[in-house]
Parts: sequence; C-alpha cells; structure tokens
Amino acid sequence: MRSRSVAALGAAVVALTVLVGCGGQSPYCAAVEKQQKTLDEFGADKSDKAFDTYAKSLAAIAAEAPADIKKSWSALSDATQAVVTAHADVGFKLEDMNSAKKREGLSAGDIATLNKTYKVFNDTAAQRKAVIDDAKQTCDITLK
Repeated sequence: MRSRSVAALGAAVVALTVLVGCGGQSPYCAAVEKQQKTLDEFGADKSDKAFDTYAKSLAAIAAEAPADIKKSWSALSDATQAVVTAHADVGFKLEDMNSAKKREGLSAGDIATLNKTYKVFNDTAAQRKAVIDDAKQTCDITLK
C-alpha cells in the first residue's frame, strides 16, 4: 500500500510540475512582451534619447534570451548603443542628422566615425530577422 501512495504522490508532483511549467511565461517571452511597444516603434523617433531607449530594451531582452538567440539580441543592442555613443563622442545629436546645415559642421573624422557606426548598425539585418522570427515562434509575439 505504501509503494502505491509513493507512486501516486510522485505522479502528482510530475503533473503539478508540468502544469506550472505550462502556465507561466518564460522570462524571455515576458521580456519580449514588456518591450514590444518600444520594439514596434523602433526607428520612428530618430533621437539620442529614443535610440538609448531602444538599446536598453534590446539589452533587457538579451539578458533573458535563450543561448540560441542571445547573440542576435545582443548584437542589436550593441549596434544601437554604438550609434548613441558615436553621436555623443562627436558631439552631434542623432536628431540633427536630417539638417543639412547642421551636418556641415561635422569634420571628416566625425563623418567617418558616424558612417562606421551606421554601417555596423545597418549590417544587423540578419539579426533583426532572427529575433522577429524567434519572438513569433518561441513566444507567439508578432513584432513589426
């Protein structure tokens, strides 16, 4: 009788573990969901403040991401933060990039610094696709 009780208790623990595991959202998916609005607005506001927010959102997700997609989230965060840092380093606001008059004040070295950073940022197309696909497949969250 005792062995049957132990077996029943073991089965109940396994069943409870499975139910708890299915009922909760993973930390990764919770992070994607929490940052979804910011991610969906990515690039709509091209300012130092907005890009800093984007970079922090991406970093928050990267911190929770599973190993197989972590590198892509981190690459996006790093590239976005590099844009913010490059603008700070050359003393030129991201939001001023649309002003030809303000861009005239940039030195050739400043332009080279910004262009190098933008190239790295623009070369993250594969990572952007990977995180969008993974968010949909893993978390059932559709990012724009």
